[in-house]
Amino acid sequence: MNIKIEWKQCLKIGISIFALFLCINYWNAVANTISVFISGVTPILIGCVVAYMVNIFMSGLEKRYFPNSTKEGVIKSRRPVCMALAIVIVLGVIALLIYMIIPELIRCIETFINGMPDLIKEISQNKYVKRMVSQETLDQLKNMKWDSYLEKIGGFLFSGIGGAVNAVAAVASSVISVVATILIGIIFSIYFLTGKERLINQTKRVIKVVFKEKWYNKIMHYIYIFDDCFHGYIVGKLIDAVVLGGMCMLTMFILRLPYAVMIGTLIGFTALIPVVGAYVGTAVGAIMVLTESPMQAIIFIIIIMAIQLVEGNVIYPKIMGNSIGLPGIWVLAAVTVGGSLFGIIGMLIGVPIIAGFYKIASESIHKREEKLK
Repeated sequence: MNIKIEWKQCLKIGISIFALFLCINYWNAVANTISVFISGVTPILIGCVVAYMVNIFMSGLEKRYFPNSTKEGVIKSRRPVCMALAIVIVLGVIALLIYMIIPELIRCIETFINGMPDLIKEISQNKYVKRMVSQETLDQLKNMKWDSYLEKIGGFLFSGIGGAVNAVAAVASSVISVVATILIGIIFSIYFLTGKERLINQTKRVIKVVFKEKWYNKIMHYIYIFDDCFHGYIVGKLIDAVVLGGMCMLTMFILRLPYAVMIGTLIGFTALIPVVGAYVGTAVGAIMVLTESPMQAIIFIIIIMAIQLVEGNVIYPKIMGNSIGLPGIWVLAAVTVGGSLFGIIGMLIGVPIIAGFYKIASESIHKREEKLK
């Protein structure tokens, strides 16, 4: 019996070494295979992500949807009604933000372009600008005919109409492909949410059949830990976005800067995008404020950058630490290491993954300490 076990172990080790050898020597082929596989399962992955995020809202609604009722109609309607409400809430918030921000942003851009001559004149009369920029350059900017430049740009864009048509067709094809993938992913997410208990039970059965009882319990425990970390991370990220948007809005009100509500909402919404989101919101907000006053735009940029610095290094680690049980220093380390290794995706999922490993390691250390007592 011992010999069989040893042979099995040797076989596993040999197969693992051979697989590692193939991956190293034929890495390009392996990478292409993985890329093709990921492309094929992208709708399913999108469905899983959407289902997981919507499930956070859906689970909360299900707990409040006549929780003590024993009527069959209420019990049967709980899942579809709460799922529909959760999807409507998510889509409604996104639609409201787009409705609030996009029209005003377009109006600000039009105002900015039309008021360019007056803006250049106002900037050129500023004493600080006069010290940094030569008078000749300022005169050239003031004498520019912006209308003619816009006409030239429009003529250039429409001159190569044949190439433009091909480019538009290529872009349209890509957009249609992306939209189709997302729609298929959403359909998958609805199926996942509708039968999530059945999917969970089937997954548990597969794990139980493949692994021994001891490993089954460990795997399920680890899954629950990471699920708790990702759930806390998403909730914490939403809280962080609301706090950042609220701080920006309040500061702009105090300083009497224009578009306080709109820009605060925009920065809070874009802050959900890791790393670059808050800066995109700041850039768009600066353009909107610039249409009113260049000096106010400079003040806005300085204040918002200061708020983001404090929020990113003090408030964000604190919120995430409370949401997922990870000390602030580890949150910063997870964002830094995840970003350096895997870019934006690494920054996005690095924190909950590190939080999961941190909890597992803490449990293991605690058990060993108990044994030593």
